[in-house]
Amino acid sequence: MARFARFTLVLAATVEVVFRGIPALFGSPAVASIFNLEYLPGFIPYVHAFGAVMICLGVLFFIASKEPEKHVLVINIAIMRFSLGILAQLGSYLQLGSLAIFWWIHMAVDVVLVVLLVLARSSAKTLASKAA
Repeated sequence: MARFARFTLVLAATVEVVFRGIPALFGSPAVASIFNLEYLPGFIPYVHAFGAVMICLGVLFFIASKEPEKHVLVINIAIMRFSLGILAQLGSYLQLGSLAIFWWIHMAVDVVLVVLLVLARSSAKTLASKAA
């Protein structure tokens, strides 16, 4: 059970750092081109700050993966973060009327992570109650 929670938190950490944090932190025309996204210079201060936050969350998730039964709050934060990501993508879709496949993939990853994290939370809570 603890293995599953550890794996899920490491997976969430990897997604945050490698696939969101680093590309956003170093957002540039070249990075936008790699992902076939429009480069909007006016948004770069937000994108870079977003990348920094994603890296911080990834580090937090990784630290929590060492003892998930002691870090149920971090698992709850991860669930909230990825759930809000889903809502943000859906809100963007409703506002814009369409989304590039890149964003649908992000949303699908967020859905999978929310499901895994909810399952990990229940296993971590079970371990925490046995330890108490």
